[in-house]
Amino acid sequence: MLRRISSLLLCSTLSFSTYSASDIEQLAQHPTWLKLGHYKSPQELKSYIISDDFFLSPRGKDDPYRELEATINAFNKQPEKQCRYPARYQWLLQQGIKFKQPSSDCDELTQWREGQPIHSVSLVFASGYMSNPASLYGHMLLKLNRATESHNQLLDYSINYGAIVPDNENGLVYISKGLFGGYVAGFSDQLFYRHQHNYGEVELRDLWEYELNLTTDEVRFISNHIWELMGAKYTYYFADENCAFHIAKVIELVAGDKLTNELSPWVIPATIFSKLAEAEHNDQSLVRDIKFTPSRSSTFYQYQQHLNEQENALAKRIFNNAELLKSADFVSLNVQTQKKIIEVLFEFVQLQQLRQYESEHIKVIKKALVRARLKLPIGNEIKVGNYQQSAPHKAQKPSNYSVSALDVGSKTQSNLGFRLSYFDSLASDIARVPYSNLEMLDVEVAVRDSNMYLDKLHILDLESFNPAYTDWVNEGGWSWQLNLGFERDRTNCQGCKSTFAMGGAGKSMLFNNDRSLVYGMVNGYFGELASTAQLIDASIEVGVISDIYQDIKMRAAIERFYHKQTAELSKNVELVVPINQDTDLRLIYKSSEQTLWQLKLNYYWN
Repeated sequence: MLRRISSLLLCSTLSFSTYSASDIEQLAQHPTWLKLGHYKSPQELKSYIISDDFFLSPRGKDDPYRELEATINAFNKQPEKQCRYPARYQWLLQQGIKFKQPSSDCDELTQWREGQPIHSVSLVFASGYMSNPASLYGHMLLKLNRATESHNQLLDYSINYGAIVPDNENGLVYISKGLFGGYVAGFSDQLFYRHQHNYGEVELRDLWEYELNLTTDEVRFISNHIWELMGAKYTYYFADENCAFHIAKVIELVAGDKLTNELSPWVIPATIFSKLAEAEHNDQSLVRDIKFTPSRSSTFYQYQQHLNEQENALAKRIFNNAELLKSADFVSLNVQTQKKIIEVLFEFVQLQQLRQYESEHIKVIKKALVRARLKLPIGNEIKVGNYQQSAPHKAQKPSNYSVSALDVGSKTQSNLGFRLSYFDSLASDIARVPYSNLEMLDVEVAVRDSNMYLDKLHILDLESFNPAYTDWVNEGGWSWQLNLGFERDRTNCQGCKSTFAMGGAGKSMLFNNDRSLVYGMVNGYFGELASTAQLIDASIEVGVISDIYQDIKMRAAIERFYHKQTAELSKNVELVVPINQDTDLRLIYKSSEQTLWQLKLNYYWN
């Protein structure tokens, strides 16, 4: 009854409005109004936003009707509130509501939005970065495009959502607090060049930009709402309420629930981009265009491919000794070849400068290159742009169901598996770090002799091989791996079980035109280890990962434990045959005291 009286009083304050009290109540339940307040769902009327100053009503966090009521009253009495909530104002006008106060000028908003007009909206995917736990799964940005033929795209606005994390926060602390809501998060805006520099130049991550197919009014609506969100605070959850989820929620203001509906409990950028590529809007694809921006390392590798074997060898020698730019070996070359070598060296020098390699040497070689280049005709010899990297939505989907049949020690069993995310070393390399492994919550349940029991539980399984893609100086890095979990090791005995934490470090190298990788690791184990019956143990592991034919891949490894009493090595071979983007078939061979064969069918999903 009180709400009905309140609605009648509210309607009496609206001039020339045809809205009744029941209309106002329905408007408060409209999907767009709920999205403007970031309410969780029509059934759970609680906002994701936790900061009080975002709401005009003291009860606005969990009462969209009271927030609508307070908004309409504010627009009638305080015209400056139009400038604070331009998306709300735009939407209410579109619903036919008219206010007593005229439209405000909103100089600051107008300058931000129209000084260089925002004409389109994009979503940007930054590939994963294995050196930072916050970036293992890639990152997602929203981009407000202002670029024209005379205005560089680096001055577009990029909108970031992220946790507010203290400087030098420990990685394990970050993961723990991020998983359980220990950080406050929010949106921030910067010029795009800052993010492109950080991701592409410092962290050496490739970028893909998906420009959206939106109308002019929709672009303004998104821009206005971003303005409203600046300063709003959220609780950050690494697993689900993260950058991908909340940026997708902003796009759903105009695109409907096409990106976050039917999500698994784990939300990562790759999932959103997969849904984005499938979505339609206004009877057209939601994605208008996809653009690739290479990292500094990808650009160098592209440049370096323009040199033949002899030119490549000379360029490496010049990097180590700048005086060779004056030698007959260099000056006797034709002008085009000299320019090519210098251009490649400039790219490599910039890459090494970002990697903080011997700053004095970098200064010397840069000066020498500039002097040598000034002696040559103007114009670039190398033109790059034919990059082969496929877009993220074409990658293998992150979650996995599996069914498999095993034969071990003359006994058979069936396994059912589930993996929450994200990819392993034999998955497609599209939009991911090649030859790497990033799996969380990988579970297999065995069915044997009419009994069911846990066969495998890997909570976290990480591998990063960091191979050198060229034989130039300072290329490549340390390989490392980390695994935490439980598994039954039937290759040692039928009842053997291991619960362990494992970490390893080593080196790797590429061969076979970068289609194969060989690695060596020294591993340390802690826990209940079936293979050695020790609490602490160490091992040496040697392996190879290879692209055999087209998308068919193979991984083989041998491992020798320090405390193991027998001379038997642990051997592991896995072959994967992709069927399509969502399915593959794997043949697995393991051997130690006993031999295990496993045939596994995997289905991948978002």
